[in-house]
Amino acid sequence: MARRTKIFFATDLHGSSRCFRKFLNAGPVYSADVLVLGADLAGKAIQSIVRGLNGRWRCTFIGTQYDVAEGQELTDLEKLIEDHGYYPYRAEPGELEARRDAGSLDELFLSLMRVRLEEWLELADQRLRPLGLPMYVMLGNDDPPELQALLDQSPWATPAEGHVLRIDGEHELLSWGYSNITPWNSHREQTEEQLSTTLRGLATTLRDPARSVFNVHVPPLGTGLDEAPVLDENLRVVQVLGQVKFAAVGSSAVRDVLTEVQPLLSLHGHIHESAAMRRLGRTLAINPGSDYGTGVLNGALVTLEADKIVAHQLVRG
Repeated sequence: MARRTKIFFATDLHGSSRCFRKFLNAGPVYSADVLVLGADLAGKAIQSIVRGLNGRWRCTFIGTQYDVAEGQELTDLEKLIEDHGYYPYRAEPGELEARRDAGSLDELFLSLMRVRLEEWLELADQRLRPLGLPMYVMLGNDDPPELQALLDQSPWATPAEGHVLRIDGEHELLSWGYSNITPWNSHREQTEEQLSTTLRGLATTLRDPARSVFNVHVPPLGTGLDEAPVLDENLRVVQVLGQVKFAAVGSSAVRDVLTEVQPLLSLHGHIHESAAMRRLGRTLAINPGSDYGTGVLNGALVTLEADKIVAHQLVRG
């Protein structure tokens, strides 16, 4: 029997430490041979916990008011915030407002992102190195480019973006984390023309495209992997008869390249609501979706053998 390789893929953790721990644990739990962490590693917001009187700390988080004592209560609250993808920060009254007025709030935000990502990469080293379990990782469109240096210095995880990397004796991983243009003006976006040029350039270095795996953050346009809520000119969700209106927002360039190159497998994220698997010719395209805010990890298990996929499923836990 030909050698088989089982890939576990997840994406869009957006700072959730609970989801990242689950990602690391998924390797041995599912007997995976390779771990691929798609993109969008950073969280989206700071959650201040403000110093009160008599050693108390206060905040309102996800609609719940907290008033906790310094020590284990405060530590537990910070862990809860981290597990939901936010960055807890112990602040003096008015401190964050003063930072915003002084223009230093973004600097604080980036420093908290760096600390979280460093902790994740160290944990990956501790958990995966003893198992000899490889992990590939890249930034997404929501990740500040300054975080790339941490991936480049990672003690165990392999930075994948912009490379074609051999993941076993027969299969290569092609990775790109930029998205197409979004309404949010996020950190790392490209036009469709730029995406096309980049992906085609990477594809020319593949030894055997028919046995390759594409790890491309933005999904292909119009495949059901890219259905997102429609926004109006004020970036508010559009509803029709009380129902959220959805539309395809994926990349035409990604779809064209996949259709032409026909890799064995393509792994995507970016659109959290569109967990799905679709065929584009012989290519199996997968977006496991993301529920990082609830601490639930969505993922995909795919087993490769030579030029075919022998098993594939979406998993959740």
